[in-house]
Amino acid sequence: MALVQVILQGLKMMSDIGISTSVIRDERGDEPDFLNTAWTLQIIRGLLIWFISVLAAYPMAVAYDSTELVLLIPLVASTVIFQGFTSPAVLSLKRHIQLDKLLLWEISSQFITTVITVSAVWHFRSIWAIAIGGLIGAFLTCLLSYKLPYKHSIKLSIDRTSASTMLFFGKWIFVSSLVTLIINKGDVLVLGLFLSKADLGVFAIAAIWSRMAYELLQKINQQVMTPLYAMAFRENRASVKAQMAKTRVRLLALSLPIIIALVFGGQLLIDILYDPRYQSAGWMLQVLAVGTIAAAITATSANALLSFGDSFGYMIFQVVSGVLLVICMLVGGSEYGVAGLIAGVSISKFISYPVLVVFLVRHNIWLPKVDGAAVLFTAVVIGLGFWWLGGLNIPLTNNG
Repeated sequence: MALVQVILQGLKMMSDIGISTSVIRDERGDEPDFLNTAWTLQIIRGLLIWFISVLAAYPMAVAYDSTELVLLIPLVASTVIFQGFTSPAVLSLKRHIQLDKLLLWEISSQFITTVITVSAVWHFRSIWAIAIGGLIGAFLTCLLSYKLPYKHSIKLSIDRTSASTMLFFGKWIFVSSLVTLIINKGDVLVLGLFLSKADLGVFAIAAIWSRMAYELLQKINQQVMTPLYAMAFRENRASVKAQMAKTRVRLLALSLPIIIALVFGGQLLIDILYDPRYQSAGWMLQVLAVGTIAAAITATSANALLSFGDSFGYMIFQVVSGVLLVICMLVGGSEYGVAGLIAGVSISKFISYPVLVVFLVRHNIWLPKVDGAAVLFTAVVIGLGFWWLGGLNIPLTNNG
């Protein structure tokens, strides 16, 4: 299922043209023609992703020696069709940062999906129950989106000017989204070629837990910070840097303690929640959580580039980050085996930071004091903590 999600996420990112971000930042984002065009393109994208997934299913099944993927990939990809038909009200509410309505819709949808999926899995004990539960959940989520307030009529239409604006802005997002896949999911794809499905499942568990705080940050970035920066950029550009500093300090203060807790308590968490077969996910979680610190610092500022319309700068940062990820994993793996591969994932997130700084400086939104304080605080806490505890128990294997 980890492989299926990576493949599906890859297809989504390969077709990402920044529709949501275009509505959020563009001056015409409230116009009916613009919103209907965004909704229509969104539907076309969903259908296209599903069609490609059908074509890709058999080759992926052969590549990963898993016959289940032939039917599993198209079934799970069907959720994207429902996501495409999601009401344009969601885009409008994001633009105006009306979080109460969005959160109620998302939490309700997620709760229903979780109940259905867990109940199905509990009864059938099958991977197909996960897939079907997700599909039903996607349908209900789409249905509930039409209960959200929306003042315009919804219709399938493409306004050429609106479409041209979205495609021009989204051309670099397309590239950066593809590279983001490599950054966020490339570890699973690479390790999937070297590990058994069981060992890959262990790593997937560690990766899910390590990204918990980061995913929360990304959610806030998409629904709060990106619209906030875009609004400030349109109305009062002088206030953007001050707003960024204030918001980023709060977000880092919320997320860094959670990440540090995973660095120290990752092994204990795995030991409590999982049986002994998953014990090795503990040290993997701890190593990956260290890298999540750097990811949290960059995530709270990188999205500002999109709010300012600098999709090219954002793309360059993502491309370099993806290249560094592959290099660090290969170097680490050649020297220390699987442990080196996983450590490379974390190291790459730190050494990609200077690239982001170049573009932040260009827009006068680099906050070295905020970033420096975050790194210093986590370094001191983690350093003192492991000095007291005696370090990590990582199974290193020198292959050199």
